[in-house]
Amino acid sequence: MKALTITSLLWLALVATGFGGIREDEKQIEARYGKPGKDMGTHGDVHEFGYLSGGFMILVDFVNGISQREGFANPDTSPLSPESVEQILRMSAPEGTSWHPIPSTSDDRSWQRSDNKAVAFFPAVRKFLYVQDVNFVQPK
Repeated sequence: MKALTITSLLWLALVATGFGGIREDEKQIEARYGKPGKDMGTHGDVHEFGYLSGGFMILVDFVNGISQREGFANPDTSPLSPESVEQILRMSAPEGTSWHPIPSTSDDRSWQRSDNKAVAFFPAVRKFLYVQDVNFVQPK
């Protein structure tokens, strides 16, 4: 019961602050998720940091100090539940926006945000949900 109460409080905190960190600077992301737990290094123009917040492991890719992509996963790397995916999508939609599924011929799932500023990808492995700026390009 105590664990359920703590989990509920964490979800309430996340709902209050929301995820939606795409296009935020490093200080705004730190205010949202806390101090980064790990500096994952730089790959090309992308600097990646790892955070633990609200029961999720969150990898944030910054380009020129601005968040361009956030990847959400369970800390134990188990697959994300459909409920977790829906919760992350809801909290990654600024007020007045929503997510619309993009048709796919594979087991991967993807969504376009109604303001056309972000997309979300959920690869078939189901371990990470990525929310990113529509112009973000993953470095090779």
